[in-house]
This record gives sequence, C-alpha cells and structure tokens, in this order.
Amino acid sequence: MPNWEPNWQDVRWDHGAAEEAMAALRRTADLLDQMAQERARVAREATAEWRGRDRGEFDAHFEQMQRRARELAEECRHAASRIAWADHQAYVEQKRREWDRERWRREKEAEERLRRQQQATS
Repeated sequence: MPNWEPNWQDVRWDHGAAEEAMAALRRTADLLDQMAQERARVAREATAEWRGRDRGEFDAHFEQMQRRARELAEECRHAASRIAWADHQAYVEQKRREWDRERWRREKEAEERLRRQQQATS
C-alpha cells in the first residue's frame, strides 16, 4: 500500500449558492449605481434654482450619500470577487483531491502487481 493517504473527503462547498450570492451582490451593486444616478438627476432638477445656506448643507449631505452609495457598490463587487475566488479554490482543491485519490489507486495497483509478480517467481 502507498506510504501516503489522499484526502478521501470531498470539499464541502455549494457552488450553486456561491453563484447565487455573487449574482445577488452584483445586482445590488448595479442597483446602487442606478439609484445614485437617478438621485443625481432628480437632485439637479430640484436644486436648479435653490440658493443659500440650506442648499450648501444639502449639497454636502447629498455628496456624502452619493459617495457612500459608490462605496457600497464597490464593497458588493469586491465581496462577489472574493466569493468567486473561494469558489474557484474549492473547485481546484476538489480536483486535486480527486487526482490524489486516483494516483493513490494507481500506486496501490502497481504495488499489488509487483507483489503478485514477486510471489509468482518465488
């Protein structure tokens, strides 16, 4: 028997759930971007003739809100990328385990053939 053991357990990872999570995060990021664009359009119309101190406060808060929307969208895309990386890593690890198992079986068969040949010649 080979002097090593492969990992006989499959990788526990739900590729379907990962795909769903990535898609949901990307949709959320796109929605945040669309909402920010629509807010900017509406704000331009609503503030076209607005002047004064309140307008300045509105502009400052509005820019802060728009910046946070961009940040959230980016965070969603980054999270989707991290899930995609983990999904790929799970796939690669599963393939490695399968390859190791097959290698172990081949080595075991080769050792058994060699043992039978040695017994036949003894």
